[in-house]
Amino acid sequence: MDAAEDARYQPPAWTCRCEIMLAVTSNAFVGDSNKDFLADWRETFVLFALPGSRFAHKALLERNRSAIIIEHLRPPSGPFALLADLPKWLGHHLLDPTRPLLFLDRAFEVGEVTEEERAGRASPRGVRAELDEAGRLRLLRLGGMIATSPVLPPFLRILARQQVAEAAALDLLRTAFPDSGT
Repeated sequence: MDAAEDARYQPPAWTCRCEIMLAVTSNAFVGDSNKDFLADWRETFVLFALPGSRFAHKALLERNRSAIIIEHLRPPSGPFALLADLPKWLGHHLLDPTRPLLFLDRAFEVGEVTEEERAGRASPRGVRAELDEAGRLRLLRLGGMIATSPVLPPFLRILARQQVAEAAALDLLRTAFPDSGT
């Protein structure tokens, strides 16, 4: 889109008007799910293109120039290795403690992002996570106070380097950043 097209752009009715730091893996694209949603996403987001994914990320970039696509040629050591890279890619978005961070490594519904944003704004010191049956992290939402903490990047790098099991890493994350309920 050129500047004139961008000015005339009207997002589809289902577009989320969220203010959330969003990071998804190519696992979020089961079949055709979420492709149009993220192509029309109006904010910067990070897509981790994992090895073996058949997602056409070049087509996404043609429709959404604010997408940051990080293509992995080898499988990452885990989700915390991916998350440790986020501060350098999301840059100025990490300066706003009112914006929660949402990481998704599974298919999702559009409304789920909106709901996670609301919950993250209501709990800026909160952590929510989902593990699958095999104990792999599939969703992580960090309230804005945690996501913008200067302590978070080195903490994530340590978790990734030490290859801490994901359930144990979540316990450590909750211990390091306790939710005071405010």
